[in-house]
Order: sequence, then structure tokens, then C-alpha cells
Amino acid sequence: MSLLNVDNVTHRYPTTVSALPVLNGVSLDVEAGSVVAVVGESGCGKTTLGRLVVGLVKPMTGEVRYEGKDIWALPKREWEVYRRSVQVVHQDPYSSLNPGLTVEGTLKAALLHHHIVRRNEVRAELFRLLDLVDLEASASFLRRYPHQLSGGQRQRLVIARAMGLRPRLVVADEAVSMLDVSMRVSVLDLLLSMRSEQQLAYVFISHDFGVVRYFARTGRILVMFFGVVVEEGPSEQVITHPRHPYSFVLLDAIPVPDPTLARRRRSEATMQAEERVTGEPATTGCVFSNRCPYVEDKCRHEAPPLVEVVPGQDHRAACWFPERVPDLRSLVEASLPGLGAEVGGAQDGNAREGSADDATSGNGPSPAWFGLAGDGRAHTIAPGAQPS
Repeated sequence: MSLLNVDNVTHRYPTTVSALPVLNGVSLDVEAGSVVAVVGESGCGKTTLGRLVVGLVKPMTGEVRYEGKDIWALPKREWEVYRRSVQVVHQDPYSSLNPGLTVEGTLKAALLHHHIVRRNEVRAELFRLLDLVDLEASASFLRRYPHQLSGGQRQRLVIARAMGLRPRLVVADEAVSMLDVSMRVSVLDLLLSMRSEQQLAYVFISHDFGVVRYFARTGRILVMFFGVVVEEGPSEQVITHPRHPYSFVLLDAIPVPDPTLARRRRSEATMQAEERVTGEPATTGCVFSNRCPYVEDKCRHEAPPLVEVVPGQDHRAACWFPERVPDLRSLVEASLPGLGAEVGGAQDGNAREGSADDATSGNGPSPAWFGLAGDGRAHTIAPGAQPS
């Protein structure tokens, strides 16, 4: 039995004016200790799906089941257990923390509410959580407010708050999108280490295939387009052998550092899709038909089912002509070598940091400041800033 099942859910917000629902017949299975990544462009319904999983939104139709039970039919005591067992790491570490609460207040409230530890053990548990996420485990740090923390420290605090309840499933909604590149691997490695140590499962939401490939290499990927799951399968299979045109276009559009290679790799399919990038999602037939480079009349009138396209691989796509989608193994190796290579060891010192002293101003090149989170870049360029 799966840890969590999302079964054919459809949802529409009361203020939605679009003809399409935010989620349209979406299904998702999460096994204990597994990673499921949800990928798609902004507005495709990823965050709404995450909110349904956490229990913040009730779907209009369909079910969300935890250990085989519909979460919206749980008695109060079991509902509280579910809410404690499924936690979320929000996208924005700036708005997901109460600015009026110290670090201690942020972490302590949930521990006491859910009776995780006794009141006389709270301080020791707070230090354990701070140490778990590589933050300073000291009384002075517990007295800090969110505005006194860097972006990376805030995100680690959000992770500590979620892990303090000892969950079994964590929904990570764009958990590293607002962090410096040099901090991303560190936070992702932290989440992965907790998975192996605590047998955590993750629903990892992102629009960045590089991050997804690093985090969910042994997991599964769901590709969403305007509320519809258009492809699902093992991570490497979806990334190197996409069977839906939308997955192909997303991957083919990833920039590569070599301009010559970038020009050579441009496919006719991608250029055709770029001409239609502003096209509205179709309300009949395949939802991607208005943008698809391989569209046929059948696509405009009949919605394709999500069916297995690679025998024995549990790889499914909602496309009438999956055989037309090219493989991308060589392209992926050039554009997605792995997030660790992208960072290039910036965590081990300042090898990739530039010097602010070398930046020019006036009519020359625009000045640029590089560095790690909390190094003072914002104060350097703040209007009216005065040196101390």
C-alpha cells in the first residue's frame, strides 16, 4: 500500500475565470521513502497539487488518501496525526516565517502543540533541530528574528520547522528557487540526507530540470501542463527519452554554455513551438494541441489518455503520437551535467566568487557583485548606504 495516493482529483478556485480547472483528473502515488518530482511551467497547478497533498485545500472531486484512508473523512485524532506526518517547505523563506517570532518561537510552537517533547526538553530539542540543518545551535541564535537571517538561513529554519514534527512525507515547493546557486546543493543534500536517515518521502515541486535531476535521480517525475499530467515515469527515462512533446520542448529549451552547440542543437520542433508559446491551452482534445509541433486533427478533437509508452518501464504519456518525440540523451548530457558541476565547488571556498574591487562603473561595463548568502552584497549597492 502506498503512503499517499492522489486519485483523479479535479479542482477549481471560486475566482477562476479560465475554462479549464486548475487541476484536471490528476493522480499521484507516493511510496514510503520515495521521491516524486512535479515539473511544469508557472501556473500549471504544481503548488495547488502540493496544497491538496498537505490538506490545505479540499479537491472538488477525487480523493487524497493517506495510508489508504480518505484524509477528508478522517476523525479528528487521525486528522491531527496526518497533519503532523505531512509537512511542507514553502517556496519563499521570506514570507513563510512570522516576522514577529524569534527562531525559538518559530520552532517551539509546533513542538508544544503536537506534544513532540516535554516542556522541559524543548530547549534541547531546539538545539538538536538547529544542528540538524547546520545552523548555529546557540541561545543567541534562538533570539534572532527572521530579518536578522540570510536567505539560506531562513530556508534552513523552514526545513527545521518541518522536520521538528518528525514527518513521513514532506512537500518541498520550489524549496531552493530563491537561494544562491552556491547554496542550492547544500540544501538539497541536506534534504536527501534526511531522507536516508529518517526514511522520508518527498513530493518535490520545481520548474528546474537541473535541480530535479539532481534531487530525484532515483525517483519519478510528473510533468504537468495547465492542470493535466502529460507524462510520468522514472526520472532518467523522462529526461533522456521524453515521450510527450511538452516534456521535449521544456528540455530542448534549456540553455547550454556553448553558443556553437546551442545553435547546432536547435530543433525544428522547438522553433515551431516557440512560435506558439503564447497560445492558450486547448479546451477540447489534447490540452497541449495549440502549442504542439506535432499536432494532428485527432489531437484537437480527442483527449489522449495517460498510457504506458515504454513497455516494462512504467513510463506513461498522454500523447497520440509519442513515437515522434526525439530522444534527448546527448542534449541532456550537454545542458544538464548535474547540479554539482553547475555549482563547481563554490561551497569549498571562494573559487568562483569575483571581487567587488574589480567592478567598474560610469560608462564602462555594469558592475556585478558575487558572493555567498549573507556576505553584504545588498548593503554594498543599497541606495544611500554609508560605510561604517
